[in-house]
Amino acid sequence: MIIWRNSLKIHHLTEEKRNLDANYDKLVEDVNQLLNAQEERVLDLSYMKVNGHGAESSSSAVSVMKSEIEKKEAEIMKVKGKYSVLMNLAEAQGKVIRTQKANHLKEKEKISEENYNLKVQVDKLSKFEDKLNDEIVVLNLHIDGLKKGIENLIKRRDELKLQIADQLEALEKNQEKLKMIRDILDG
Repeated sequence: MIIWRNSLKIHHLTEEKRNLDANYDKLVEDVNQLLNAQEERVLDLSYMKVNGHGAESSSSAVSVMKSEIEKKEAEIMKVKGKYSVLMNLAEAQGKVIRTQKANHLKEKEKISEENYNLKVQVDKLSKFEDKLNDEIVVLNLHIDGLKKGIENLIKRRDELKLQIADQLEALEKNQEKLKMIRDILDG
């Protein structure tokens, strides 16, 4: 936004400089014409003096020419002053634009470096994520193995419970038989 405003100002200043250059060239041309006219009048006055025509008309013509020359010179000085100010302003703006461009390039370089560092960190995190995913797969395989082992243990426990129940039942029958044998022996 700042660069756009500065470029707009530079455009306006360039236009103003062109106008001032044109005015300056016109003033130089006018001064040259005035000097040529003054030279012709001086020649005419010399001719008048030689031929005896009025001396007072020549002095008034010279004073009029001098005042015109002074006016033109004053205008030229004004234009030169404006031109000088414009050149200084354009130079200052050029320095500001170069400084801003250098700052912009530094900022862009800094952002590029930070972007590179972020990419490196993202790559590291991606590798770490892949490693974690691999470990999760291995853990899931172990968990599946443990689940199968638990299922087998539960089946074996249930089988052992049945065997224990069968053994307890057989023990009770044997105790009853033993009791009957004792009763028979005792009695």
